[in-house]
Amino acid sequence: MGLKEYLNDIMEAVVTTVKGMRITAAYGVDPKEEVTLQYPEERWEVPERFRGFLHNDIKVCTSCTMCVKVCPVDCISLEAVRGADKKMVLAFYDINIGRCMYCGLCVEACPVKSLKHTGGYERASVDRGELILHFVHEDAAEIKARVARQVAEAAAKAAEAQAASRAAEAPAAAKSPEAPPADPKAAKGEHRE
Repeated sequence: MGLKEYLNDIMEAVVTTVKGMRITAAYGVDPKEEVTLQYPEERWEVPERFRGFLHNDIKVCTSCTMCVKVCPVDCISLEAVRGADKKMVLAFYDINIGRCMYCGLCVEACPVKSLKHTGGYERASVDRGELILHFVHEDAAEIKARVARQVAEAAAKAAEAQAASRAAEAPAAAKSPEAPPADPKAAKGEHRE
């Protein structure tokens, strides 16, 4: 390396340092330009299409499991049981936001649009269990037991109604007059004259 190259490197370092300091000085001198926010009290407005934490409206959710099937990291888990009215009832619906990569595939796959991204992004924790969002706040075993009771009651009412309708049909069939016997000659195609 010659003296000329050495001096060129020094000159380039000085020029780039001056350019960088000029930008820094412009931000430091201009009172209208605020760069730093006082974080806990002030927060940036998140963009409209920001993908924050996931939220599921369980009143709208149909338990179709499309979100579970499409999730590439398996952060969504749900269990549902079929109710007396043949609709699915959520026993539990959990989202592990510590595992979620906020890709939005589950939101796009949701047919009833009950799953949405919120604007939330602050959920620091030292315990991984706190990163699991529970959307059904009742115990899954209690929900399953309640739905099983409802299904059993509905089946009992249906069997009772069916037995009552059969009992009502039996006396009606016994009281109806029987049809007169058919003329055997008419059945053979013989005519009377």
